[in-house]
Amino acid sequence: MKKIILVSAAVMAFMAAGCNKENIVIYSGETARLELSLSAEGDFVEVKSEETADVNEFSLSIIDVASGRTVSSWDRYADVPESISLSPAEYRVEAASPGSQPVAWAQPVFKGSQTVTIEAGSTEQVSVVCTIANMKVSVRCTEAFLAEVKPDFTVTVSTEDGPLIFNKEKIDAGEAGYFDVAPLSMDLYAERVSGGMVTHHMEIDQVAAKDHHIFTLDASGTGYAELSAGISIDYSCNEKVENILIGGLEEEPVEEPEPEEPETEAVTITATAGIDEPVTYSKSALPSEFNLTVKVPAGVEKYEVNVKSSGLQGLLDMMTMPYTVDLANMNAAEEGFWGALFGITSADVKGRTEVVFQIAAFLMAMPEETNELEIVITDKNGETSSATLTIIMTA
Repeated sequence: MKKIILVSAAVMAFMAAGCNKENIVIYSGETARLELSLSAEGDFVEVKSEETADVNEFSLSIIDVASGRTVSSWDRYADVPESISLSPAEYRVEAASPGSQPVAWAQPVFKGSQTVTIEAGSTEQVSVVCTIANMKVSVRCTEAFLAEVKPDFTVTVSTEDGPLIFNKEKIDAGEAGYFDVAPLSMDLYAERVSGGMVTHHMEIDQVAAKDHHIFTLDASGTGYAELSAGISIDYSCNEKVENILIGGLEEEPVEEPEPEEPETEAVTITATAGIDEPVTYSKSALPSEFNLTVKVPAGVEKYEVNVKSSGLQGLLDMMTMPYTVDLANMNAAEEGFWGALFGITSADVKGRTEVVFQIAAFLMAMPEETNELEIVITDKNGETSSATLTIIMTA
């Protein structure tokens, strides 16, 4: 005889609040009871109330372990009825908070599951604890850093699933990004108030669920332009603080003897037109070929392209791309956009003594305005050279 068990769920305290579902009724003369509590642990210290999970919005599924079949499911826990009919068997109860994007703003993801065997004539206690299943990323800036760079700096944080771009507005607002667990990369692009670009790339391979990676941008007063990074990790609260220090200009540099070095050939940056003075093209009469060439006798270490004009920046905003890219050290998302645009990978650029890009197709994407691309080349010896390609596009 098939025994039907009517099961109710009691939702216990979740972050000091909850709701109860009681009164199991057994209809086959048997006595059975399943008491279920659903709670969440490991929540991050949030700065925005909408990032706080609400247990009533969690989805709930009951899965038959033997067959793998979902016997009951609800998109919202608030819609779960007070009585649930189940046949005696082994079940897995799964719960999850809303949000399934691998990369998103303000999306902490809670997940949890518990297995229970339902038998007639018994009472089972089941507690499903949902814990943070993804990673949180925050960016903070010191006053020294903000005084050192122009306000249009960006911090691009990426995983294999894609990037999130932190600008000053998002950082000031305390916005946080959330990523599925995967190695992280961080790219800083900034322009000093006194002139010159500041870039920094960091890879973080040691990652786990519940990690809160905090990138703190700071500037020293040593007078040196080199950028160094120190990392300290506080495992007690599962936060990982990555301190990024850039050299400042507040003090005079300490004089140090400079060893004599052999002279090296200079880096050269040329183009079909537009390097030494602006060139004007019409959308109706674009050149069939247009080359951008760099010669780097010591080999390319960095090949940075900084998009300066507002129209092209708007196109990059739509693609969620930063305004500056290092073509010699692109991440997966950048290779998917810039690499496809130029038909290259970073391996085609890094270490090369000459790199030629055919960018006639890129001209077609330029809006009708003055388009500026700043090219900054750093060779293996640390020598840097820059030039600006200026193309005035008309109808």
